[in-house]
Amino acid sequence: MFDRLLTNIFSIASHQPHTFKIIGGDFNLPNITWDSTPVSGRHDKLVETLELYGWVQQVRQPTRRNNILDLLFTINIDSISVHIGQEFFKSDHRVILCIIHSFDAIQLNSKAGMMYKSRHFDQQTWKRTESLIRCLPWETYFTTNNIDIAISDLYHNLIHCLDCTAPIISHVAYNANRGHNNFKTFKRKLRKLKHRYHKHNNLYTLQSILKLIDKSASSKRKYFINIENKALGNKNPELSLLRLFKSRVKSNSLGMTKFFIVNGRIIDDPDIICEEFSQYFSQCYNARTESCINTFPMLTCRHLSKIDFVPSNIKQAITALKKSYDGGPDGIPSSFVKYGSREFPLFCLKLFNLSMEYGAYPSAWKTSLITPRFKTGSRSDIANYRPINLTSVLSRTMEKIVHKQLLSFLLSANLISPSQHGFMTKRSCFTSHLEFFDQITQRRDVGQSVIILYFDFSKAFDSVPHKLLLLKLSSYGIRNPLLSWLKSFLEERSQIVRFGSCYSKPVNVTSGVIQGSVIGPLLFLLFINDVCSLFQYGKPFLFADDLKVVYSFSSPTEESYISTVIQEEINRLYEWTISWNLPLNVDKSGFINIGRCLNLNLAIHKYTLKPLNTVRDLGLRYSDSLNFSEHIASQISKARKLIGFIMINFNNTESRLLLYRKCILPILEYGILVYSNCRHNDLIKIEGVQRRFTKAVLGYSDNKDYHQRCQQLKLEPLWIRRIKLNLIFLYRLLNGISYSSLSTPSYSMIPSHNLRNKENIIAIPKTQTNLRQNFFVIRYSTIWNRLPMNLRCSETIIRFRSLLDDFLSESGLCHLLNINVLNNDLYKNGPSSI
Repeated sequence: MFDRLLTNIFSIASHQPHTFKIIGGDFNLPNITWDSTPVSGRHDKLVETLELYGWVQQVRQPTRRNNILDLLFTINIDSISVHIGQEFFKSDHRVILCIIHSFDAIQLNSKAGMMYKSRHFDQQTWKRTESLIRCLPWETYFTTNNIDIAISDLYHNLIHCLDCTAPIISHVAYNANRGHNNFKTFKRKLRKLKHRYHKHNNLYTLQSILKLIDKSASSKRKYFINIENKALGNKNPELSLLRLFKSRVKSNSLGMTKFFIVNGRIIDDPDIICEEFSQYFSQCYNARTESCINTFPMLTCRHLSKIDFVPSNIKQAITALKKSYDGGPDGIPSSFVKYGSREFPLFCLKLFNLSMEYGAYPSAWKTSLITPRFKTGSRSDIANYRPINLTSVLSRTMEKIVHKQLLSFLLSANLISPSQHGFMTKRSCFTSHLEFFDQITQRRDVGQSVIILYFDFSKAFDSVPHKLLLLKLSSYGIRNPLLSWLKSFLEERSQIVRFGSCYSKPVNVTSGVIQGSVIGPLLFLLFINDVCSLFQYGKPFLFADDLKVVYSFSSPTEESYISTVIQEEINRLYEWTISWNLPLNVDKSGFINIGRCLNLNLAIHKYTLKPLNTVRDLGLRYSDSLNFSEHIASQISKARKLIGFIMINFNNTESRLLLYRKCILPILEYGILVYSNCRHNDLIKIEGVQRRFTKAVLGYSDNKDYHQRCQQLKLEPLWIRRIKLNLIFLYRLLNGISYSSLSTPSYSMIPSHNLRNKENIIAIPKTQTNLRQNFFVIRYSTIWNRLPMNLRCSETIIRFRSLLDDFLSESGLCHLLNINVLNNDLYKNGPSSI
């Protein structure tokens, strides 16, 4: 009864027209764990309601003995500080001190009404641009061999062309929260009524205020519906609706706060905030440049000294640019390069060849524009923001071509470790998870215990020393002029932080690879690549800078030996990090033990390596018993919050379905490779998200069952989608579309003429445990072998998807799952191990 009352209270409060909401009190709910993902078996309905409407519980420390009983729930209030004090007088409950920083509420819409300057693009811009570019003087540009003169002349002409075709105009920032055109009138009337009420304390005036608020909310709702219908009526309704969704998410969140707390001081001056960000981001760079390493062994006899630029690959790179009208550090928008003129590939050809020939990266491209982006935690803490780099669009175009040819050379020479899955074609988090969990389930299947070490590098991308990176590039066969070009690309760079309309002073970038660049991540992969060779007994797995190492042992007598071996390899890793100036973050490193419990005393230098019970690895959460319940609960929580936002802010069924497919399904289906190893109860819970969504869309008064609702809304149950997605991924692995260094899955070598209908059959190894039997490789190889031969032998992935959709009818599913009939309960909850 109490749960139902609380659920109704939060539901009613959520529908009130106020932007900021707070509910607090002694709720006496000790069974709920209030971490980032609330978990409770007894209060599921309450937790679901909180997630659905976006309520955040702010109290994280016990308020009565060891329990969190006194709670504080908020909506749209991010800049809040909660402190737990001493117990009340004659009470065993502690005082909760809550500080709400009112700057956010006051300045939430402070940009609205401010004058901004931007270029005005219209439908005739590109026609005028094409004509004007042909009339500009290009003799100096095409005849000079001086890179500085060439780029100066190029920018002079391009900026002149922009000024003529897309002039800079001043405009008033739009207030996204107004909701309707009569916003100013509403605010004026409300202000007068509030003044009258405070003066006379009249009940009639209060009723007038409430009526005005209701009328404004109704007008705002109609306005939102009209905008939504216009988006659905566009030529590309999917893209238009996703843009509308992002804008409404942005307008419903506070975004970046307008004040920050630095060293106990509250700072609200944008110029000072800008400089504080600049100083903080510059601290990430590696000040230590000396190293004992002066040489590095050559890894190949092949070499790459030059990048070939031709009009075709330049045109391809320009076509791939994203449409944007915001100018970068050089003031050139990507849309201007993409649509401005058919002669742009020729301009780029001259500039790129000149830059590569002399091994000089243009100095005009060496300044990056940085925008702080919030990560997590308090918005008033500068440390909770990451730098997002914006570089020149012409630079990114050139880098794409360099990246493609450099990566092709490295892969053809087998210079990149097969353990690395980050920032590379055919490799992803999926392939990394596949190889990692394949190793774990194999070791456990033969009865071995497993120890996994997790290492985190501190500010890895920003800490790479340029001198040592160039040393490694030379060992990979990179020669001049390309090596000189890369040296010029890395050195003498600067960055400027942009906060609103304010800009910081330029700061020199002394180390690291530019994360906002195209080629930066590949350079980092080459720098960290040899770390895998340090481990002789453990098997390393890399995704960019995320390193984990798997060790396994069989008998108890190996325990002392394995502990010594692991410590030796940790020491070797530590020595490597010191030599190459890439420090480890000990606080974020640790290890888990799967199987036999061991009392390991491992350390990184003088610091103890802490044992972990659960870990978050590339978006997956799992425990030391390989339980994925926490991951499922986390994904369900994220999905519920987004569904609640969609149901409140979008009214059209078509809009809700489209946003569900594009925004919710990717959350529910992340990490589906391990779903066959999840508990069936967890899979039922994740299917329940879609069951409730279909019920909410069609109305709770609708008596259709889940099967009928899915048919009406043209949705498939999540378990059927998992079968399709996993089979498609298996097809990609078997046909080399996705990378895998595993020996399985692979086709059986049994001659096809000996067996009927046995082409493209996967060889399935024997297993001893359910853990291995239910793992993706074994489970879906068995399902694959039950597919019709024409489906298994599909020549293209498009053909495979089409035939798979046709095959997975009710009869096809029964054949795959080896069952007689697909009843309602099975359709509703799905089978286990899928």
